[in-house]
Amino acid sequence: MATRPLLKFWHVMQRSLPFFSVAFTRRGFFSHDGRLLIWGKCRRFIISQSPSYSMKLRKKYGIVGGCTGCGASCNLLFRCPHWDAKTHLCTVYEDRPNICKVFPITPADIRDRNIVLKTQPCGFSVKSPTA
Repeated sequence: MATRPLLKFWHVMQRSLPFFSVAFTRRGFFSHDGRLLIWGKCRRFIISQSPSYSMKLRKKYGIVGGCTGCGASCNLLFRCPHWDAKTHLCTVYEDRPNICKVFPITPADIRDRNIVLKTQPCGFSVKSPTA
């Protein structure tokens, strides 16, 4: 169906304005955590354009677990316009962008998530190497 890729593209575009409006504030480039989150978003966006590569990286780094619905990954630097704060669910889940589907890709993504929500552990973790 041709409309599905267009819908995904539209969902990405809806997130671009909030990203650029916060990137150039005190919470963005002008703070250490903000720079980490901006770099993480850019890195994830580029890597997520190849879902198969993203999954290879997840496997390489041993990312295991699942989403707990805390919303931290939907609030990295800015609140995603598709995240419903009341239900803690994505309003475009079936058509969400690849960047959301493959999160987290590397341990740095879990670190970024922990910058936003330090008090609750992430449902994802890095599998320890077996002895």
